[in-house]
Amino acid sequence: MRLGRIIQAAAICCMVFVGCMSASTITQTCTVTVALVSYTSPCTLNEFNPAQGTLNSVTLSLTSVSGDVYSIVSDINTTTGYTFSSATATIGLTLAGPDTIDVTDQSTPPCSGSVSASSTFDCADSPFSGLAAAPITGTTANYIGTGTITPVFDASGQIVTQSGSAGPGSAGQVFFSGDGSIGGTFTLTYNYTPPGGVPEPATMAMVGGLFFGLAALARKRRA
Repeated sequence: MRLGRIIQAAAICCMVFVGCMSASTITQTCTVTVALVSYTSPCTLNEFNPAQGTLNSVTLSLTSVSGDVYSIVSDINTTTGYTFSSATATIGLTLAGPDTIDVTDQSTPPCSGSVSASSTFDCADSPFSGLAAAPITGTTANYIGTGTITPVFDASGQIVTQSGSAGPGSAGQVFFSGDGSIGGTFTLTYNYTPPGGVPEPATMAMVGGLFFGLAALARKRRA
């Protein structure tokens, strides 16, 4: 009786195991090296060919985002310089395609100082690394086909925000902006089931070996 229960439990475990082994993934990556903004950079990735099976889900991630960003203060007055405070700039990176994913924007610490007449002042550079966006689930229908997709890294105008304040009389004379560079890696993962969900030969051999061993044990107990 106990052996029968063991065999039954083993059969259930094997079915679960085989079901897990029948799921497969295809992973593609595209990396844009750190470059000065603004820019756009396309990626060419393969669609999921339906001959490979059933596409269950699509996962997108944007990782290893790094670069630098700094604030710029410009004085267009030809005779008067100004002091300023709280100058900040924010940079970001977006991957736009069938679905869009972007990182949390990176900002500079507030910068204070003075800018001379008819000149610009560059605040200290703020490097960053290791940024990542939370993975998102794509719309599967957008990725099925026999061709390619071309998502685009978009860092065009990616000094997302800039701000600051200057002294009296600076309105229309002092302007805040920023500059920097950014890059990262986009990963596209297809989670799919092969046609028929047929397990690999090695998996079948493992399952067969398990049942063979249980059968031998049953014969020994009867003897």
